[in-house]
Amino acid sequence: MTITNAVRNQPIDVFVKNRRGEYAWKAKIAPKKDINAFTIISPEFHLEATTKPTPKDDFEQELNLPIIKQGEVMTFDRLLNEFAPYITFSQKVTEQGLLKKDFPTKNKEVTVDAKTHKKKTKITIEHHYKVVENGKPRTVVLNVLGSRLNYPKSLDISDEKYKQVAKDLSCEVAAVKAVAMTESHGAGFCANGLPKIRYERHMFMRASLPKERRFEAPPLFRKETNPFPKYPNLCFPAQGDYQNGEKDDSGWASLEDEQIMYQYERLFRACALNRDYAIMACSWGAFQIMGIFWEEMGYASPVELANLAMQGIDGQLDIFVAYCKMNKNAITALKDKNWTNFAKAYNGNNAPPSYAEKMGKFYNEFK
Repeated sequence: MTITNAVRNQPIDVFVKNRRGEYAWKAKIAPKKDINAFTIISPEFHLEATTKPTPKDDFEQELNLPIIKQGEVMTFDRLLNEFAPYITFSQKVTEQGLLKKDFPTKNKEVTVDAKTHKKKTKITIEHHYKVVENGKPRTVVLNVLGSRLNYPKSLDISDEKYKQVAKDLSCEVAAVKAVAMTESHGAGFCANGLPKIRYERHMFMRASLPKERRFEAPPLFRKETNPFPKYPNLCFPAQGDYQNGEKDDSGWASLEDEQIMYQYERLFRACALNRDYAIMACSWGAFQIMGIFWEEMGYASPVELANLAMQGIDGQLDIFVAYCKMNKNAITALKDKNWTNFAKAYNGNNAPPSYAEKMGKFYNEFK
């Protein structure tokens, strides 16, 4: 957003209007230049703003944003219906290309030392600042996004939880840890509390097929009719369109929250086409289990799986156990510590060799 009527060195109080119609004070900022960029972070909001000296514009801009209270666990439908418009919303503001430039002047002063009678030259510099056109206006993308969107009941996978999962699957603790580290570096949630996800456009298209054709071989799958041909970035028979040049399914380009929130943007856009297919097209949590297997894992609906992933790391562990018990090849490979077979069973026959290599590396670290 742009805060107008800004004057240099004049403090500005920032208030945010809540759903009760009340204005809550959030911050005080004091512009030092004609164009200033500010970031304000609180437990409820993350605000980015630019101040500009534009007296003709109105000062007040209402931000009637939804918030989640301390300790509340988010549900998928609430996230979609209340928060998604703000997660995907951005506004571009172009600054005017003004720059405060220093025009210094150098002064020499010659003095004579009273004791040595030697001359000394003292140089002083006076700074004169002017605002000039630099010919390079800058466009800034501003986002209004809640800095906390979920309060999971549990976040970290303790050693006791790892031991329980290993016992349930009759495998080694180090093997379970290797899966979590390979899939998500062992972290199931973003800093804002949302589960880590990855949206797969080819899985959205598979989800749209009748159940008997949903897992057909790639040559047959590629011949299927795309139900949403106008949205190839959301529904397409081939993998891709992740972010930042990531062109295949070999892993994350980055585990940074910013990139994962881009996955949520794709998810919410896909929900406009079909909510259940969109959930099924995502891999969820610390172990990145695909939602398309919700029924085979014993869940009542795709949204039940998504809500379980949001509740906490315990729910994500339950999803992992349910998936492994469903996928006999995966659990056998995990017991045998055959990382190549596990990679194929867990991620498909086209799993890159690097996946098995990472599994072996992490297993050796934790055994």
